[in-house]
Amino acid sequence: MSKSLVWCPELGSGPEDARTVDAVCHEEAACKWARREDAESADYWIVGGDGTTVVVRETGGDEKTLRVTGEPDIHYAARVTPNVSCTPSGA
Repeated sequence: MSKSLVWCPELGSGPEDARTVDAVCHEEAACKWARREDAESADYWIVGGDGTTVVVRETGGDEKTLRVTGEPDIHYAARVTPNVSCTPSGA
């Protein structure tokens, strides 16, 4: 895993505004950046729209432009709670 710099020209950002992301490749860095950007904006504008273009510069200077899109990922989990009973609905 290496450090990459990621910025979004569509937001008016350049290398001086880049965020540092730990990733194994350009694609992973772009996806990590997008997840964090969406979560911090609270608007989820990448997931809720057509995506965005970002520039990723890996350590050593290899730079690529990527299009990042997202999909909502709903996840549910359940675990047993002591001393609580559950009666199925309709029973």
